[in-house]
Amino acid sequence: MKKQKTRFDLKLKYLSVFKLITTFLIIFSLIISSAAGYFSAEAVNFSLKGCSTDKNRLFTVSMEASYSKPLCAASFEFTYDKSMFEFRDVDSNDENTLLKAYETDDSVNVLFLNADGKEIKDGNVIFELTFKAVKNGIGYIDYYVSDCVDENVNSINAGKCTSAEIKVNSSDKSKGSTEKEGSGSSKSKSVREVSEEDEDIASIDEMGILNRFDDQNVRFLIIGIALGVSVIAFLGIAMSIFKKFKNSKTNENNSSDS
Repeated sequence: MKKQKTRFDLKLKYLSVFKLITTFLIIFSLIISSAAGYFSAEAVNFSLKGCSTDKNRLFTVSMEASYSKPLCAASFEFTYDKSMFEFRDVDSNDENTLLKAYETDDSVNVLFLNADGKEIKDGNVIFELTFKAVKNGIGYIDYYVSDCVDENVNSINAGKCTSAEIKVNSSDKSKGSTEKEGSGSSKSKSVREVSEEDEDIASIDEMGILNRFDDQNVRFLIIGIALGVSVIAFLGIAMSIFKKFKNSKTNENNSSDS
């Protein structure tokens, strides 16, 4: 009777291990499928076009967007050196577009709405911002993008974003503008271009102003590390249970022999 009970207990333990393995495999599959679906999702890209201007002049920068489906809504938070630029207006040549803007001490927030959906398949301008240049030099207009919605009222990720570089000249000679693209996600921060001599300083600055977890490769790395740790932990638990089963079976055989 004792031997049968021991065998029954072993069967229960083996069944528990089987359930544990099955549960782990299901969770692992769900994580992989969810991650693949998230990272394969198409994202809407934005680009704020830079320009050159003169001191005490008004200048306009255009916000371009690119996506396979019409864009119905998006939220923007623009940040810049307020000692260099003064915000004046935001406007669109599309009569179906509604723009709401309000200025804070640190930023200008713009809400883009278009009930019919703004067609941006080929990369169209969705609105324009007007500023006044009040100081000479080179400045940047950065921005965050979030709450993007397509024509089917589906939430979409913000992808590559480009900051605008504004060159304010003391003369009437204009110079070319530079831009740089950067990756993002559901909320994306625009990225600036820097000169080679400032590369070391800029790399430190970017780590401070950018959310590096918005980078797709970084997220893949984090998920891979998390999955690797989970697998190692699971194997450790499984080996521990297996050793206990093996010891129990050895003790059972010893008891039978005696």
